[in-house]
Amino acid sequence: MPYNQIAANGTIVSGTNPATLSAVDIKKQIETDLNRNDYTFKWNSRRSQPYSGVLDDGDNQIDVYIYAWNMTPAYRLNPSEKRIQIRASVDNIGINRPITSTQKTIILGLYNSASGTPLYAAWDPSVNVGHGQKSCYVQIEDVAKAITDGIYQTTDRNGAPIFTIAPDFLADYISSLQAGNAINVPPGPRPLKTRVRAAGTSKHKKRVLKSVESLKSKIANLSNTEQETVIKARVGQGYFRDLLINKYSCKCALCNISTETMLRASHIKSWKQSTDAEKLDENNGLLLCAHHDALFDKHLITFDNSGNVQISPTLSTQEQMDLGLTTLPSIAVTPAMLPYLAVHQSKLRG
Repeated sequence: MPYNQIAANGTIVSGTNPATLSAVDIKKQIETDLNRNDYTFKWNSRRSQPYSGVLDDGDNQIDVYIYAWNMTPAYRLNPSEKRIQIRASVDNIGINRPITSTQKTIILGLYNSASGTPLYAAWDPSVNVGHGQKSCYVQIEDVAKAITDGIYQTTDRNGAPIFTIAPDFLADYISSLQAGNAINVPPGPRPLKTRVRAAGTSKHKKRVLKSVESLKSKIANLSNTEQETVIKARVGQGYFRDLLINKYSCKCALCNISTETMLRASHIKSWKQSTDAEKLDENNGLLLCAHHDALFDKHLITFDNSGNVQISPTLSTQEQMDLGLTTLPSIAVTPAMLPYLAVHQSKLRG
């Protein structure tokens, strides 16, 4: 019988199962995905299951046991059901181990999606303690949810929790994993992927600081100016930019421009003057469109402690009108922003 699959556009269609990945390719894919978003992962052992490695999430060096197989049709009457099979011969060392902040075990199924990249399903190891040969099941519609949702929570037919996961969220899942296949994320109305990333913000900052130190050692032969350029591109286009896009809901703080490619992560206290920690502090940043960023960066505008725009007297009245500066709104200023604003205010061109 035909089985439901994920098409290239992410919809569900009837068709043959996609080609499975080799064990080597599964391990390569996992390694790639666990080194995204400034996480670092290295294998300790990958000869037989469970594979093992260490994931640095910023707070902890996590000892991870990984069981991983391809998802295949369950060969039941339900055309949407996929499964992995845990063979009776597989070592239970990881499944029998309790999950803590520094040791985790994950059971993964990989689906080689035609949408462009493999997708994951993750089951509760504790449900499989003491197993003989056992199958873990998931619906293909739930797997497809990972394409749009990033990380999606569901249950199997027995009510056991399952997560389906896009590659970009695999390390986040492991970092936040708790006993019972729960994740340490506060409840709320925002999408799960947003809450996952928000809960991991402090860890991410620590990871970026580590990566900056590592990067400095790798480019020590470059001039100071060249080093600053490389690091600024790395931080400004990555973590810091993501912080500001989230803070300002992907919209310029001074106008309605929301096209992401037109937005700049602008430091209030200049990059050159800031410490590494200050370079990554969202309170030291404004999300501005290219037009307003240029004015702010050149100290032709700044903001007082109430968030009102202050305009450099070097701009003529006509220039101020032509640039639309006289009608700019105020910005929200928090106490944590004031020390940075004080530095910028002192540099307003006069």
